[in-house]
Amino acid sequence: MNPHAVLTLPRNTQGRDFIVGDIHGAYDLLRGCLKKAGFDPSKDRLISVGDLIDRGPRSPDCLWFLRQPWFFAVRGNHEQIFLGLDPDLKDGKTLKTIRNDFIGLKWVTSQPRETLDALRAAFGRLPLAIEIETDAGLVGCVHADIPEGMEWHTFKQQLIAEDPRTVKAALWDIRRILAGDGSGVEGVTRVFFGHYEVENGARRLGNCFYIDTGGVRALETKKKPSLRKHFMTVCNVTADARAIVAKPRRTSKMNVVLNCK
Repeated sequence: MNPHAVLTLPRNTQGRDFIVGDIHGAYDLLRGCLKKAGFDPSKDRLISVGDLIDRGPRSPDCLWFLRQPWFFAVRGNHEQIFLGLDPDLKDGKTLKTIRNDFIGLKWVTSQPRETLDALRAAFGRLPLAIEIETDAGLVGCVHADIPEGMEWHTFKQQLIAEDPRTVKAALWDIRRILAGDGSGVEGVTRVFFGHYEVENGARRLGNCFYIDTGGVRALETKKKPSLRKHFMTVCNVTADARAIVAKPRRTSKMNVVLNCK
């Protein structure tokens, strides 16, 4: 049993709740998004759909964010991969994983052992799902997916029970978006996912929103103009659905959605 697999955030009666797509080490870009949103750390909260690390230039900065009382994150598959590494970074499986450029783990070789230990402890504490109480109803946050036909309450119970199929879905699955399944998830107003990178803005399937819009790729737009279809998305969790999936301006690396229902 893992009683910490699901985190419930009570209604924020003082400020706003924002959610951000996969960060992947692009923390300067995230700070720009928060500035654009007028984020107030004394009353606002930020929830991440996971994949805090890898590929971008500042992966270790996730430690600073994870220590802030206003920042919350679910565990992504990249955090899960990190947790599976040999702490000494010497075994063959770990070395092969680090050399995989797609994963983007090479940054770990330049970090002191105390930083890697701190990251391992922080990632081990991350829940697999977050639910946020709002005036518009319950909002969910999961990195990858929820098994087909499974409603929210059962999903939470299965995560707490450490059901392998459900845990794998939360961290890795992309079946819903590949199938274009718009049936949605019952028992929750909406669910935000990351993991599967979408282009030209967020995508909606029923009450499911995919907000990994390739923020870390936006850092390379000067070198590769074709990547201008990528952005970092930060949106108010109760923003109008049409505003969330609207195509952002191509001149910006940030898609910040403020309007609420």
